Amino acid sequence: MRIIDLAVAVIFFIASAGMIALLMAVFAHYGLGVPPAALRMNALISAGALGVVLLVAMAGARENED
Repeated sequence: MRIIDLAVAVIFFIASAGMIALLMAVFAHYGLGVPPAALRMNALISAGALGVVLLVAMAGARENED
C-alpha cells in the first residue's frame, strides 16, 4: 500500500473520531437527555468499528497489489 493511501486513511480516521468527540461534547453540554456514559460507549463503539473498517481496507488493498 502506498504511503499516500495510508496517510489519507489516517486523516479520515482522525477526522471521524474528532466529529464523534465534537458531537459527544455538544450532546453533553446541551443535556439532550443522553447520559454521558452512553455517549462515551457510543464513541468507543464507533472508533472500534472504524478501526476494523480501516484494517479490512488495508488488507484488501494489500491483496490487490499482489
